[in-house]
Amino acid sequence: MNHPVLKEIGCSIILTASIAAGGMASAHDIDAKAHAAAEAGVQVPDTPAKIWRAIDAKTAELKQGIDRGALADVHHQAYAVRDLVAALPAHSPDLPADKKAKVQASVKFVATLAERLDATDDANDKAAARSNYDKLKPLHNSKAYLG
Repeated sequence: MNHPVLKEIGCSIILTASIAAGGMASAHDIDAKAHAAAEAGVQVPDTPAKIWRAIDAKTAELKQGIDRGALADVHHQAYAVRDLVAALPAHSPDLPADKKAKVQASVKFVATLAERLDATDDANDKAAARSNYDKLKPLHNSKAYLG
């Protein structure tokens, strides 16, 4: 995030949320999380099919980064995938209730994986990054019923 005022606001929001949740985060943790979330800001396509193509592209970038050992960029792709998956429910209004519930579960799961991938990036732990990436595979197998 290059704009200092926006960065400050983002850090303040994260700090406030952290304190409200009962924890205290270091300034470095706050800055890193605000930066990662801002950098992940992806353009969300307007149809489920286009969103899936974007998810596929970001997931491929994520895999390439892990394969190369370029873990410093892993959080960018992980948070982008998270944001794209999170956009699926709003872009799938005609999805039956049972399938929409599966999408919502996937949204939560991918958000958890994005946090884990961010942590593996911070720890420079390629094995853990690979393990968390591998957990995204079932998501791709479920495209047919997710929209």
